[in-house]
Amino acid sequence: MEAKLIETATRSEILTKLKELVIEVTQLKIAPEAISDTANLFNDCGLDSTSVVDLVVGLEQNFDITVDDDELDVKLFQDLSKLAEFVEAKQELAAQA
Repeated sequence: MEAKLIETATRSEILTKLKELVIEVTQLKIAPEAISDTANLFNDCGLDSTSVVDLVVGLEQNFDITVDDDELDVKLFQDLSKLAEFVEAKQELAAQA
């Protein structure tokens, strides 16, 4: 995997990295630009229960955040922009700690 985005990333940077992670965990053969910012990760990108686990691990490693079990909600993964919002909020919390 690539280097962590340790500092708080911009929404655009987060979306780009999320697209790369989704492609990595789902093994899609497309460019990150081909994924809409509002893509449904299950319907549009082929995410399934197994790849959700891989995606969460990728989120934690690449964005230096911790995703708690009680934060895992199917709604979080239904929209790429909602997931980016979640990552951004987690990074802001971590920066304040």
